[in-house]
Amino acid sequence: MTIARMEIVKADRKGIELAVKYLKAGKAVVYPTDTAYGLGVDATNVQAVRRLYKIKGRSFKKPVHVIVPNFTIVKRLAMLNKPSRKLFKKFFPGPLTIVLELRIRNRKYWKMLSAETGTIGIRMSDNRIALALVKKFGKPITATSANISGGKTPYAIRDAAVQFERGKYQPDLYIDAGKLPKVKPSTIVKVSNNKIKVLRKGPLSLRQIQQAIKTK
Repeated sequence: MTIARMEIVKADRKGIELAVKYLKAGKAVVYPTDTAYGLGVDATNVQAVRRLYKIKGRSFKKPVHVIVPNFTIVKRLAMLNKPSRKLFKKFFPGPLTIVLELRIRNRKYWKMLSAETGTIGIRMSDNRIALALVKKFGKPITATSANISGGKTPYAIRDAAVQFERGKYQPDLYIDAGKLPKVKPSTIVKVSNNKIKVLRKGPLSLRQIQQAIKTK
């Protein structure tokens, strides 16, 4: 099944395997998460990242977050402290994005994704398809919502497709997991100097986050 130039596959093993091939080829994939449909490209591919911004019509001055397959990659990617470690332990995988200082800043793709802020938002989605996809791929992929910048949050494939069809650039593959429950986009917190700042309210409350940090 196709929409315009785009291919739609089922959210199963074959669909995930095809999506991994697309990601390795520098292409863009729409995939389900525990909050909404996301738009994923290889976060370490400069050309793919640049194309992601063009697909969304997003300003390069705005950062894009990533999902990761495991905590080992988190440690390689970002500077961790005690509060952030507690949050990862408590809420990963889950609807929480943690913004941390980049460990490696001189790579062009990280400069682009961080909008040259020196920080990156990291998430691990509690969705079996998203988790299987990023684990099989083995590297971070982008986790921005599958919509035109400022557009409607997509909870179904068509929610995303009708927006992208109007643009010059479009995703290459859609993984269709049906209609997702209408959950708020992930809570985003910034962890800096052992201080927590909520950048976007979402499914997890400030109280839940504070309680997680207080635990021994």
